[in-house]
Order: sequence, then structure tokens, then C-alpha cells
Amino acid sequence: MKRLYIKHYAVLVAMITLLIGCDTWIDVDQDPNSIVDGPLITEDVMLIGVEAEWAALATNQLDTWEGFAQWLSYHSIEGSTSRSMDINADYGNEVWDSYSVSLKHAIELYDKAEANGNTHYQGVAGIIAAFHWFYIADVYDQAPLEDAIQGLDALQPTLASQAELYAHANGLLDEAISLLSAPNQGDRVPAGDDYLLDGDMDKWIRYAYSMKARQALRLSYAPGTTPAAQASLALTYLDNGMISNDDNVMWRHLDELANANPLFNYMNRAYSGGLGLTPGNFLIDLMNSYNDPRRPIMFTYSEEFPDGFVGLQSGAVVQPGQTPSHWRYTYISMSYPAQIMMYAESEFIRAEAYAFNGQWALAEEVMKAGIAADMEFVGVEQTEIDAYLAQAFLTMPTNIEDAQNLIIDQKYIANVFRTHESYFDYVRTGYPEFDFDYMLLNVYNTETFPRRFPYPLNEVERNPNVTAVGQPDWFAKGTTWDNK
Repeated sequence: MKRLYIKHYAVLVAMITLLIGCDTWIDVDQDPNSIVDGPLITEDVMLIGVEAEWAALATNQLDTWEGFAQWLSYHSIEGSTSRSMDINADYGNEVWDSYSVSLKHAIELYDKAEANGNTHYQGVAGIIAAFHWFYIADVYDQAPLEDAIQGLDALQPTLASQAELYAHANGLLDEAISLLSAPNQGDRVPAGDDYLLDGDMDKWIRYAYSMKARQALRLSYAPGTTPAAQASLALTYLDNGMISNDDNVMWRHLDELANANPLFNYMNRAYSGGLGLTPGNFLIDLMNSYNDPRRPIMFTYSEEFPDGFVGLQSGAVVQPGQTPSHWRYTYISMSYPAQIMMYAESEFIRAEAYAFNGQWALAEEVMKAGIAADMEFVGVEQTEIDAYLAQAFLTMPTNIEDAQNLIIDQKYIANVFRTHESYFDYVRTGYPEFDFDYMLLNVYNTETFPRRFPYPLNEVERNPNVTAVGQPDWFAKGTTWDNK
């Protein structure tokens, strides 16, 4: 079952497009699914719709039906069949479908802004498109590049390598940084229509640099690179990256729009008995082991241990008197944002980069800064933050594997129900060290979850370029950078 929801601003854009895109109500030659340009479809109208689609894509795998959230122990289904990782060839199609939806629309905005000389819109659209190209490269490895956007003019697009996709995305970011660093050259400039960062070009530039750092570290174990070299590159980018929680890139849902936030809607699923989503046992056990002060903010207390927090193996039956903890409605609320990148992640990236270079004290310092940033965002009191950071277990080990393990564990906790980065971190590094038998009842694969997405079946059947590559063994090997 697929997640079906509509962002309210995307609806607004669609309505405007429909009204001005048709000359008559019986224009049978008009494709009703296409965006039709017109004098009222300006960059400011397009941007907010593009951002809405982007926010949906950037968080779509947090859908509790897809299994992704269960693999990571964010969510555990009670007394039902858990998502055992036995995926099929339509898994993750939303990413591929972005070629004709969110990525396509970002490129259309880019092209319009470039033609009109509205260079700040062009830069923002380039950043959004870059995110898509990185995402496609990270889950498919080889995938079509720009000829996939041509519709009927290129029905069987050729495939680009992961390196080519990365180069294209990085080129867009470099261009965007240059465009946004200079005065806007056209008549329009993003402002209130920029729902994510309110037209603050400095924040967009810092986000672009942090995205470059994220993707540089993704290549830590890629052929032809070294972890130290990629770490140094990431640190260089982060010198100009995100600097506080004010830079968080998020779509903020509105309380009065009850169906806007899918995560909040999932809280009411019948399989949780109306108590809210159940957290997985691995997540809760890890946070318990650290005596994490975020727990009472995020979760309810368990029935069996009224002063404690208990997770559940996904698929297990809840025994009488042993109701586990649940996500609090005050935490995953109607306004819980769709989070694209958070400042805390920048600090965890910096920490791992310092660890790769053997700078253990700096790695510990910035890891703690990342923890503190997330705790402040969640609403933990400063005294509790200070007490947590003072604990001996946060002393940075002086070997890369143990240091990486500690950093990724802390990053994982800070990233729960935020972005997809915990998935990519696990595939890239092997951390956190998940115990899949413990986490998922009747798990299909006890060693790893799928390390990349399968190609859609219609692409395998209709595009000889995809057929030649073949459907991957997604449990055996991920993409090119999955090489540790």
C-alpha cells in the first residue's frame, strides 16, 4: 500500500496551473497531468510547489508501510507481519518517478529562471535538482541523466554512471553558490514564496556547502578515493556550511491541515491501537544504554516499567500488562516538519571527517556539538544536555572503527524520523550494528537490509539500456561507493 497525501501548497499550484493552462473546458488535446506554462506561472508560483514536492520525496521512505522505518527501528508494527526486507521491484519507485515529477519541475523552474535572468531562483532550483541527482545516484548507481527529462523525445534514455551523476549534481551546486553569492540579475527574487528558508540566500549557500560535504563523505570508500582525502574535502566544504539550527532545511506542516503530515497520520493506525507509533527495540535499547534525556520528550513510558522505556520487536505480539512505549503525539504532532537536512548532521559529518584524519579531540568536540544541537531542537533542558555530554562514554576512541561507531550511533539517534541518512550511513559504514533477528520477527535476511533500490520493472522491460545492466542483487552489493 502506497502513501497517498497531497501538500496544500502543491494543490494551490495545481489549481492555478489548471485554470490558466486550458483555453476551454473541452480542450481534449491537453495532457491533464502536464504543467502548462503561462503568464501567471512565474518563478514565485512555481517555487513553493517545487519545494512541497521535494519535501515529500526527501522523506517518502519514512512511510511506515514501506518497511524502511522498521529496518532502522524507528517504528515497530505490533502483532502483525513485519516488513522482512523481502522487497520487490516496485520498491522505492517514488525516487525514479521524480524524473517526471519533482526533479522535472525543479529543472523547469531552473530553465524558466535562467531564461528570465532571475538568477537567485535559478540557484535555488539548481540546489533542489542537485539533491535529486545525488539521491538517484545513491540508490540506483547507474541511472539516466538529463535525457530522462525529455519525455517523448527520449523514451529509452541511456544510463550515466554514479560518478557522472555526482559530477552533474556538484556542478549545479557550484553554479548555485556562485549565482546566490552575487546580486540577483532579474526582476524576481525569492521571499515569502520560499517556504523552506524564507528567501535567505546565505542559508541556501550554507545548505549547498553542507550538501557537498555530505556527498563527499558518502564517497569515503569509493574506488579511486581514500577516506582521508574525502574527509579533508568535506571539512573544506563545511567551513562554509550550516552554522546553527536556524539553518535547518524543513517543510513546516500547519496544525490546521490535518492530512498534511503523513507521520502524524501514521500515529493513528489501527496496529498501534491509537496509542501512537511503537518504537523499535534496538532504538530504545540504544537510547536506554546512554540514559538519553530525549526519551521522555519522544516516547511514553511503558506499562510494565512505568518509569522506563521499552521498545518492541517488529511483528511481535504485545502481552497483557506489557504495553511498550509509543511515540508521543506531542512530539510527532500535526506540525512535525518534513526535514531535508539539519544543522546537527553537519556537525556529525565534521566529526567523522576529523576521525578519518586522526584528529580525535576535534572529532569529539564537534560530535558533542551535533548532539547538543539536536537536543536543543527537541527541547531538552541545558542542564540535562550538559550532564549527558559529560558522560565518559562520549570520550572519542583513538581508532577509526570505534570512533566511527560512536559517531554514527549518536548521529543515528539524532536522525530518527528526520532524513534518510541513517540508511546511507549503515550501507556505507556498517554502523549502527543492527541485530536484525532481534529487531524484526521472521526477518528475510539476517545480515543486512537492501543496499540499493531495484529498477522499476517497466524500465527493465522497455528500456534496453536498463536491461543491459540488469536487475541488481540488492542484498549483495549496493552502489559504487558501497565498497568498505
